[in-house]
Amino acid sequence: MLHNFKIDILQLQTFWQLMMRSWIVYRPIFKDKVINSIIWTSLNVIVVGFIMPTVGLQNFGPFILIATAASNGFFTATNQIAGFVTEITGESSNLKYELTLPIPQWLAFTKYALEYTYEGFISTILIAPIGMILLWNQFPFHYFYFFKFHFILLIICLFSSYFSLWMSSITYDIFHNLENLWLRIIFPLWFLGGFQFCWKGLYSVAPILAYINLLNPLTYALEGARACTLDPAMSLPYWYCVCALIGFTIVFGYFGIKNLKQRMDCL
Repeated sequence: MLHNFKIDILQLQTFWQLMMRSWIVYRPIFKDKVINSIIWTSLNVIVVGFIMPTVGLQNFGPFILIATAASNGFFTATNQIAGFVTEITGESSNLKYELTLPIPQWLAFTKYALEYTYEGFISTILIAPIGMILLWNQFPFHYFYFFKFHFILLIICLFSSYFSLWMSSITYDIFHNLENLWLRIIFPLWFLGGFQFCWKGLYSVAPILAYINLLNPLTYALEGARACTLDPAMSLPYWYCVCALIGFTIVFGYFGIKNLKQRMDCL
């Protein structure tokens, strides 16, 4: 029993060192990630919050701001797919080395999911404050719940990371399939997930399509983020969205790691 406990501690220490190494590698590009997030947020907010109202689209700035914040973690993770597929298929890679370390194989894959999660979360948390400053006279601050908002952002980033692992596990030729992945899967999920519309609005014009859209995990990401920052009457219930995202995270995490273990001959 003591021997098994010692092995578990050693595994945890090894895993922690891997995470620390990932953070050291990430730190030099942290500033660029933050700058990119600020630019994307500012452009969205300025166009939708100040330019679009001149052509009749009123009070849409806060809606797009929260959608931008909720989407950032998703794109941060999915942008890692090409690199991770290279890790899988390359002759020599960090992943293949890490699979030889004294940690469970599923933990080696989980390390990448957690790495993508904190990268997405760190680059996301500044989006809302910057947008709120720009939209100071438009944003409904009385609806904003700080803890709920940051909690669902973290869940969105975690889901997106495991979703990216699953996408990587079924992608064999990244050079030929990357465009197909974006145009056939990633972009439709995001665009139809409610970046520019709410689920109840979709239901009012196309109920069948709205129910089909409940199979889209990004529906819950965007709806949940708005449920704790804007008028909750316009969104799906917050905790319903959180539970749905956790369920999707478990499903994609399980099948993603299972597929990766098969591809890497870990079974």
